[in-house]
Amino acid sequence: MSASSDSGADRLARKRSLSRRGFAYRLLAAGGLIVLTFVVGRRPGLEISEILSGLAALVAAAGALDAGLRAYRLNVGSPRKPRVGVSTLPNEGSLAFAPLARLAARERELAEHVSSLPPAVSGDAWHLASAAARALRLHAARITAAETPGGSTAKGTDVELLASRLREGVSAYERLTATAAELAAEVAAESAGPDADSKIPGNATLRLADATDALVGMTRGLAS
Repeated sequence: MSASSDSGADRLARKRSLSRRGFAYRLLAAGGLIVLTFVVGRRPGLEISEILSGLAALVAAAGALDAGLRAYRLNVGSPRKPRVGVSTLPNEGSLAFAPLARLAARERELAEHVSSLPPAVSGDAWHLASAAARALRLHAARITAAETPGGSTAKGTDVELLASRLREGVSAYERLTATAAELAAEVAAESAGPDADSKIPGNATLRLADATDALVGMTRGLAS
């Protein structure tokens, strides 16, 4: 087995282990805060400390739920095909129109490719890609808000910079889609061989994880 194969398998194993531990820690934290909410305060009625601990418990519970879903996706996988929501494009004169049209097309393609990959390879790629797509659309809304009704820019260079960052983010999404397409084709070819047992290409996990991480990193700073 190649070094890249070992690296991909090790990386997936680490992500799965971290997801399980992260869920356990968040669940313990949420449980502790819930208990604290009931025992804090000694006077009748609500106290500030009770309200604060209650709010903290809600935040911790939401974090535990999110961590649990992530751990499930990584360790078990989802049997359902990814769903692509319907998105509305801005008018064709907007700087955001072309990138968002590309994004919508790539989303449909990525959903098809991810659904054909084994859970051990796809992991939480679709979940992270969907979050990145939402971030890109929120960023696009900043562009359309700064444009006049006809689509021309109202703030010149600033809007051009926003549009450039949107195009870069969509390009990262397209690279992820291309990687998923290559892996889906390789998995299909391996499965059609004499040992048709849905074999996984050696570095598949690493390649998809790298493309996903690059997309997440590209979109993480869009809100700034």
